[in-house]
Amino acid sequence: MPSAAKQKGNSWERDVTKDLSETFNENFIRVPNSGAYTGGANFHRLDRLTEDQKRMMDGDIMVPPCMSRFKLECKNYKTFDYHKLFTTNKTLDKWIAQVESGNLWFLIIKVTRKGSYILFPTNLSHYFRFKNYLRYIDKYIITSYTDFWQNNAHAILRLNKTYAPEL
Repeated sequence: MPSAAKQKGNSWERDVTKDLSETFNENFIRVPNSGAYTGGANFHRLDRLTEDQKRMMDGDIMVPPCMSRFKLECKNYKTFDYHKLFTTNKTLDKWIAQVESGNLWFLIIKVTRKGSYILFPTNLSHYFRFKNYLRYIDKYIITSYTDFWQNNAHAILRLNKTYAPEL
């Protein structure tokens, strides 16, 4: 039986897949045992996977072809040290290190009874529309989860087709 924390994380991942499936009219699903197959001590398993298999197992959400270049990582926590966003937030830095392995990615965060947010690299900010945001260590944007998807679905689809990684 999964721990309460694991169940909480799974529930958030299911909520995100439902939201994205409705927003994009595509099928998003949770990665089975997300993180367990290739994460942590199982990192060596990546060597045996094809590129398509790696992409499917990357992150917490399996994305459809319309977002094939994106990695989505979800975090659901009871508390979050917001005051540390102005210096160094080791928890957030750890989450970013986990997701920051590719060109296009989003870190999707839920803090119990506080809100849901999305974090992405600042170098992608000119592609998107968002009103209220916080810039974390000048490298990342944090903004509202719900508003972001509603305002940027078309931009994300375009970006998936046209993005050229920085060398």
